[in-house]
Amino acid sequence: MIDAYNELVFAKTPAPIRVGQIVAKAGVGRSTFYDHFASAEAVHMAALSRPLSHLAAPAAGTGTVDHLHWLLDHFWANRPRARETLAGPGRDRITRLLADMISERVQFDGSSGISRKLAVTQLAEAMLTPIRLWILGEAAASSDTLARSLFDTAAAMRQSLGLRAKS
Repeated sequence: MIDAYNELVFAKTPAPIRVGQIVAKAGVGRSTFYDHFASAEAVHMAALSRPLSHLAAPAAGTGTVDHLHWLLDHFWANRPRARETLAGPGRDRITRLLADMISERVQFDGSSGISRKLAVTQLAEAMLTPIRLWILGEAAASSDTLARSLFDTAAAMRQSLGLRAKS
């Protein structure tokens, strides 16, 4: 169903994509859909977890600049949908998803004096905000330059926030 959702996205199906469209594309019944997902939005979040893993890993200290570069090139190639996803009404859900993905990948020592949730959310926002500005055309940079900047920012923030990659 996630693959069917992605096919609809890349076929430039107008948003919001509905459950009926997903089940028709996937060739499954609604009951099967609802056995796995509560809504089309839940499929959207599951589908986003794949590309966002390319942001979560470097944010957590386990990925590479190449992960970020690939993701940025993907977002740039799909700018209209990236704008809608990253800067639209679902923006807060995307931030929470990324924060949860980072949280699963890091250890937290509490040395920053803030909670784990606040630390990983701060890191998630620090990763997403420059991408949003870039995708919206409000800040110019090459994808390589932005990837390197995000990678370096994540490293500095992890140290400051008392986060390190899980062993």
